[in-house]
Amino acid sequence: MMLFLDIFVRRLFSLKGRASRKEYRIRFFTMLILCWVNVYTMDYIGNNYSWIMCIYDVVLISIFLIYLMQMFPLTHRRLHDLNASGWWQLITFIPLGQILMIGFIFFKGTEGANRYGEPPKY
Repeated sequence: MMLFLDIFVRRLFSLKGRASRKEYRIRFFTMLILCWVNVYTMDYIGNNYSWIMCIYDVVLISIFLIYLMQMFPLTHRRLHDLNASGWWQLITFIPLGQILMIGFIFFKGTEGANRYGEPPKY
């Protein structure tokens, strides 16, 4: 239960500290799964209209938007784990910059403390 709270709830929008590869991967793939579920739910609602499905979809879209908004602080903290400034996120706005940012998912973080703090405990 504590691991769940550490990964999904604590420091959801925080820019301070570091984010491990594990935390980044889990949140990134959770967002992809939510997006996939949302697409198929919208397809189902388009074919079979019901109020319960509409309420379900509103809740799902709300959770997806929260996760989408938290990806920027999460990427910021992931860059801190690599001992890089959070401003490197801006590289995603140039062509092929997204590929480099996806690569950050797989790079190992700095061993021990760096200028952004201690490594995450989980």
